Amino acid sequence: MFAFVLCSLATPEFGLGLRNRLPLPTMSDGLDAAEQRAVVLSLIRDDYSYQDFTRRSAVAPQRMRMRDVTSADDKTPIHSVDVWFVAYDDRLIGGLASAMKGMGTGKAITKEQLAKRGIEFDGSATESYRHVAFDFLEKCHLKATIRLACTRTEESTVIRAEVDPRFSGDSEFPNQWQLVVRDGNARKLGRATEWEGANGYMKITRLAEPAGALFVEQHIVFAEPKGWFDGANLLRSKVPIVVQSTVRATRREWANTGAK
Repeated sequence: MFAFVLCSLATPEFGLGLRNRLPLPTMSDGLDAAEQRAVVLSLIRDDYSYQDFTRRSAVAPQRMRMRDVTSADDKTPIHSVDVWFVAYDDRLIGGLASAMKGMGTGKAITKEQLAKRGIEFDGSATESYRHVAFDFLEKCHLKATIRLACTRTEESTVIRAEVDPRFSGDSEFPNQWQLVVRDGNARKLGRATEWEGANGYMKITRLAEPAGALFVEQHIVFAEPKGWFDGANLLRSKVPIVVQSTVRATRREWANTGAK
């Protein structure tokens, strides 16, 4: 995604300046119902009505924007993806639960392991480090150390995640990518190459109207080495499909969470 308090993560800047590329949140705290409605209407314009965009349905509309960001390195394009949608979970916990669930597939990095790398960590429940590994669009395999942090106000929850550059070149928890090579039914991985990573946040804001509605915005920037797709522009065609599926799954999950 993500008066709004963004988690302050005191880590070195990415070589490509990813952190500075994130936009400010679309929905601020402290707005009344009419002001919130105006923000949503400015976002959806004439494409949807407010009632349709905010309806309680897994298949309600969402808004997505994808941009190419100017990069100082021609060999590593930077992309920005912004997503906005409305979901329902009266307890305002769905965002944190989903984020932690997603990170839960990885390996937790302990306080002692962080200390060996000169990283201070007080074990706060609102912050965690995990090393994750997954295939991206079935074309490349990514490994990354993710720093995840959460901030809450009475009106919103903000979840901030970034690939921590302090693990660049780390032998145990690297930030790297490998091509996925298919040979019949066999799956192999190519040479490991350092990855500049990604940075992003999600902000979940309680709407005054309709009751129980949450305005969700996700903003992310990420580096795409040209070796990922051999120069083919797969992201424009693949990412919208992935986003739509993820949004619908998130709505269903949060609705079930809130019903308990």
